[in-house]
Amino acid sequence: CELDRTSVQSDVRFVILGRKIRKILRILMNEKQKEFLAQSGINLTDGLAYFSENERLYEKYLFRFLEEPTFPELFKAIEEDRREDARRAAHSLKGITATLGFTSLHTPLKAQEFEFKNGRWEEGNQYTDELKKEYARIIEVLQAAKTLAN
Repeated sequence: CELDRTSVQSDVRFVILGRKIRKILRILMNEKQKEFLAQSGINLTDGLAYFSENERLYEKYLFRFLEEPTFPELFKAIEEDRREDARRAAHSLKGITATLGFTSLHTPLKAQEFEFKNGRWEEGNQYTDELKKEYARIIEVLQAAKTLAN
């Protein structure tokens, strides 16, 4: 069975066009959302870099942060003086916030986790109020950004 050259070329063009269309459809965040997030202190450049520039995947995890239970767990562990649980939660959140580009949360978490890891509980606790305020702000930003969806 011999292949028809023009038929193969048409099929190849169709496949290439399909890939381009899928790539366009994968870009989920609109420009308003991106601008709002960037103006609100979310480092989209770093966040997207962690996700190999895959906006679809980044957006999925960015908005999934709204249901992330680790921050409430951190604050509860601190209140209850469960030091190892607090250190583990801070460590987990340090990675999550860096990955999503939440620099304003990542910096104090990194410091808090460092203090907890080195047995300096009181020094680490000094970051708790700042973290609570910034966490609440980030949640508000993400909720507002969600309303700007297409």
